[in-house]
Amino acid sequence: MTEPALRDIAAASSATGPAFEARDMRFFADGVRQRIGVVLPDAKAALVFRRLAPRVRELGFDTFARYREHLADPHDAEWERVVALLTTNHSRFFREIHHFKLLSRHLEEAFGRGVKRMRLWSAACAAGQEPYSMAMLVAHLKQGRPEIDARVLATDVDRTVLEAAAVGRYAPEDVGHLPRFARPFMTPEADGTFTVTGTPRDLVRFRYHNLIGGEWPMRGPFDAIFCRNVLIYLAPDDQTKVIKRLARLLKVGGILCLGHSEIARTEDMPIKRIEVASSYVRI
Repeated sequence: MTEPALRDIAAASSATGPAFEARDMRFFADGVRQRIGVVLPDAKAALVFRRLAPRVRELGFDTFARYREHLADPHDAEWERVVALLTTNHSRFFREIHHFKLLSRHLEEAFGRGVKRMRLWSAACAAGQEPYSMAMLVAHLKQGRPEIDARVLATDVDRTVLEAAAVGRYAPEDVGHLPRFARPFMTPEADGTFTVTGTPRDLVRFRYHNLIGGEWPMRGPFDAIFCRNVLIYLAPDDQTKVIKRLARLLKVGGILCLGHSEIARTEDMPIKRIEVASSYVRI
């Protein structure tokens, strides 16, 4: 941790508790990197303190050092809580609409060719808005085509957020800007929230998956994979490894969509960049 950052965080922690030091930052940065590949630079020290301090207090510890002792076993289930607290799960329905327009064209062309099996993957699904958006689009386009066998796989490293995503309930502000065709798939509840219902709910399967883990259980091939706004948190080598594995799981002609600031270096990869931002096609 840089000296100015260390002084600032140490001063804040001494005033508000629990005590936080440079060795604490290194411990959690190393632990998260080893588990899910996310890189937490020293500049993120304030974020680490802010997100973990309530949990440290909840467990009755007055220092992060005691929390580290609690986490001495690398297989302790508490590490899942750490990962959940230190990862970002922000999303919204039909985010980066150009990717959904691309997916719509891709699906319509496939259906027009008589394709009857469609497999999509949201590879960092967060609270579920992305895979449900994909499923709403599929449900809309396959109306009147009961022969279409479609599925959307939704995966994430945060088991807590996966449980919430599987419930499929969202606040009014989450659904306020849904496209017209998607609105019938949201059912209002008595408390003012909305729940995903109908075909889109049936199409999505939520599963835990670590993108930098060893063996990947999915075999594909997928017609489309969305892996957006997660690679930016990984080291460059891990980014390349993940993109290569994703590309190999695509059907020839299948599409891969990354986040707006994520770029795949396509050398030695069976994909090429297309005109839509941060999008690629399997060749």
